[in-house]
Amino acid sequence: MPGHIKPAQLASRRRPWLAMSLAISLALTLRAADGDRFAPRLLPGLTVTIHTLFLDEEKVWVHEYFGSLPGYTFVSLHDDENTSAEAAREFIAAEGGRLVELRHGRGRNVIIRHDGHRHPFDPNRMFTPTGLTRSLAYFQGFSSATLLTAGNFARQVEQIIGIDTAGTIIAVHNNTNDRLTIRDYRKGQIYGANTRAVHVAPDRDPDNYFFTNDEALFRALAAAHYNAALMESEPSRDLGTLAFLTHQRGRRYVLVEAQHEAADQQREMLRSLVGLLAETAPQAEATR
Repeated sequence: MPGHIKPAQLASRRRPWLAMSLAISLALTLRAADGDRFAPRLLPGLTVTIHTLFLDEEKVWVHEYFGSLPGYTFVSLHDDENTSAEAAREFIAAEGGRLVELRHGRGRNVIIRHDGHRHPFDPNRMFTPTGLTRSLAYFQGFSSATLLTAGNFARQVEQIIGIDTAGTIIAVHNNTNDRLTIRDYRKGQIYGANTRAVHVAPDRDPDNYFFTNDEALFRALAAAHYNAALMESEPSRDLGTLAFLTHQRGRRYVLVEAQHEAADQQREMLRSLVGLLAETAPQAEATR
């Protein structure tokens, strides 16, 4: 176990968020993508800013995509859940909004690397000290140094997302067939402790579902015959998720979960969701 690990930092300290942010044109990005698997994946109508973050010797690139119109903030935290990220990019290219996507090539988890040691943690378990501690401990990598490094990284990602200013946060995820379903949100199941109500649509694949902290949106999703779960008003299990953080901050949150490669289903879910968000929101929400 290394004795000292430096906190995660941006590549430039002169202007913490803007100095290393790169506005990349479509033509340049398409050329770069041929030789760089971490290059942004732009579509017509999109621009991107790249934030380079360090976890000691490891890099994570946070790609912040913008559509040409204002809209909702989408977040993709797991680098191996590409169907959901691609669907979000397509949506904001056509309809507007913003996508924050983590890229690092390590699959689901982010890695702290120091002097040959690798310490993984789940980036969707990093948004509270309790959740982050549990995630580091799960991978047998917890120490005060790794907690400091990972916690600093989490705060930087949180700032890029803009939790307190972004309005509704839409998290996009992918799962594997029958390994995570809407049934797992029922009482007594893995996520049941933090769930107040569940609607199981008999004509929908249980792998494809929504999870939200907004009761009006939950009821609208259920009425539209989607699988949907509603977060407890006072969730008892601090898992360190983006859902838990947004709930603490009083922001509206919705998770869109669909199977890997189920691109058509994810696109359809996003289109329907945004329509229902507009219907249930007390005021129009937009962020740029």
